Amino acid sequence: MRREIQGLRAVAVLLVVLFHLWPGRVPGGYVGVDVFFVISGFLITSLLLREVDRDGSVSLGQFWARRLRRLLPASYLVLAVSAIGTLLFVPRLVWEQFFGEILGAGLYVENWVLAVNSVDYLAAENTPSPAQHYWTLSAEEQFYLVWPLLVLLGIWLARRATRRSGAPAVPRRAVFVVLTVAVIASLAYSLWVSATNPAWAYFVTPARAWEFGAGALLAFAPPVARRVPVLARALLGWGALVVLLVCALVLDAGTTMPGTAAIWVVVASAALIWVEAPGLAWSSDRLLAVRPAQFLGDVSYSVYLWHWPLIILLPYVTDHALTGLDRVSILLATIGLAALTKRWVEDPVRSTRSFGLRRPLVTFGYAATAAVLLTVLCVVPRQDVARQVEHTEQVAAALAGKAPRCFGAQARDPRMHNCPNPVLANTVVPSPEAALADFPDDSRCQAPLTADPMRPCRFGTPRPGVPHLAVIGDSHARLLMTMVGQLVDAGVVTADAYLASGCPWSTAPPNPASPYLAACAEFRRKFYPRLDEHATDYDAILTTGRVTVMVGDHDTVVSGLAQAWRRVTRQGVPVLVLRDNPQDVVGGENPQFCLAEVPASEANAKCALDRHDKLDRWFDPLTLAARRTTGAKVLDLTPYYCDQDTCPVVIGGVNVYRDDNHLTVTYAKTLAPYLYRAIVASGVLPRNLTG
Repeated sequence: MRREIQGLRAVAVLLVVLFHLWPGRVPGGYVGVDVFFVISGFLITSLLLREVDRDGSVSLGQFWARRLRRLLPASYLVLAVSAIGTLLFVPRLVWEQFFGEILGAGLYVENWVLAVNSVDYLAAENTPSPAQHYWTLSAEEQFYLVWPLLVLLGIWLARRATRRSGAPAVPRRAVFVVLTVAVIASLAYSLWVSATNPAWAYFVTPARAWEFGAGALLAFAPPVARRVPVLARALLGWGALVVLLVCALVLDAGTTMPGTAAIWVVVASAALIWVEAPGLAWSSDRLLAVRPAQFLGDVSYSVYLWHWPLIILLPYVTDHALTGLDRVSILLATIGLAALTKRWVEDPVRSTRSFGLRRPLVTFGYAATAAVLLTVLCVVPRQDVARQVEHTEQVAAALAGKAPRCFGAQARDPRMHNCPNPVLANTVVPSPEAALADFPDDSRCQAPLTADPMRPCRFGTPRPGVPHLAVIGDSHARLLMTMVGQLVDAGVVTADAYLASGCPWSTAPPNPASPYLAACAEFRRKFYPRLDEHATDYDAILTTGRVTVMVGDHDTVVSGLAQAWRRVTRQGVPVLVLRDNPQDVVGGENPQFCLAEVPASEANAKCALDRHDKLDRWFDPLTLAARRTTGAKVLDLTPYYCDQDTCPVVIGGVNVYRDDNHLTVTYAKTLAPYLYRAIVASGVLPRNLTG
């Protein structure tokens, strides 16, 4: 192994680990994975080309078996430890997600699991799992699966050309052409999808393949470096290393990756490999060749595997957030575990001639057996949780169907005089495990809302004498639509829904870090012409939005909302704005974790939210925009969430919050009568709901 490449591996893994331990200090340290991709592409393609030069072809079985022997033992060891740690220390409410991702990692499809979740508003705020970092290994294994096939395609094309022309063809040249076409296609796709769907682009292999491919094409060029003056190579090496470090310090979570930003990282990584080792006393390869860098590069694979599960699982073990001492301890433990794994797991399996491992079919058999065992380890607890969730959902449905006195929001109805009901004192429905799945089922709305031209998602058939409403907004408006849906079922209104995740009803730009950025832009493109034409079809329009993700200066946010609403109020259509519910910052604390650890009787004593922290301290652009907009009024259901100091997480036996910001559907439904009262009190609707 070339020493400067080992040193570059050390730089890559150190950037990633420091980013995960101290993200504020190294905000772009995630570029380390891009460096790894370039290195992998170069080394694997160099290996394949040597085989082509020696044998005239590539043995797929031997190639894939070598990859399995190199990567699988340490990978599955860490996954097994992560699964056991999850069983022992992690609350059951995230078992389904955690074991699902561990299984996805073991089958090397974790990048696709995360890609699907990243564009699914129900899963986009999932708790980080101990296998989340395996998305890079999944992309790498998928590259290893496809890349030798492309090499064989190039060899086949070369032989076909030879048969046709009679002139000897050069397999390397044909392979180079095929791989170049693949790299260009991947880069073009990457740039396009990074601009249109950045959350998806970050994980999927086709958007990352060009990074491997850039290193692969470099495998055809190393002799060129030796004809470049040593001084120029040394200067280029330092320049490339500086670019990598600057990217690690300047890029951050708001940077679209892979996109154009990744080009800087890939080019710098390729340059460091290309210049090889100039050998000057001050050249960058001397720094990369120092003993600590060589050691870290040698164990970099296991360092990458171990560091993330320790970061994720330690807070569950200690029951507190990571401290500075915890982070340092994780760093040291990671290096120690990596060294042991390299010595006792990686090297023995890779080099052994025992157990028939040198035969590809035997290697595949062991790999399949390990995959089956891991699948069982993951599926059994997932099924156990699924059965429990199904049972609690049945209990919740039965209880909600009976609607006992004081159930849900009725427990805070001032007309009920505190509404005591001892039957509900030890009740929490849905349970913490089931709450994660208690979300609005509006799948039927996808077709009309994504059609071009857009059609509304209709609830009830408009008819004379029955108010016809529109509900517009983001995922919080989805829960508003759940309340309105109860009123539709009661026959007192009909409604059309215009809903898009991460897309409040506003003319201001949406959050640039949102995974729904491109989808929101497309939604607005089709939505505003539709609304301008049909606004007067509605007796009133209801809206709300998640205030903690509305970015920009306060005046811009408020003005964007007000400008959007004036497009309909100027046509005489009133806008009713529901004040947003209590919530945490993005990625904040989910109260379900607390509820999962305490008896139902102690739920609010131990888990209630602080009203000031979760509600009052947030800037409220919805209320301010309504005050600036003639024809807009505020509906405030805060008394049904909070008292003077706290916001209970269980009200009338109902679990209020699905996650750190969304209500459960069960609780939202109990709010429907009080939403109706507020609408009637606004003067917009002529009659009351008496249920």
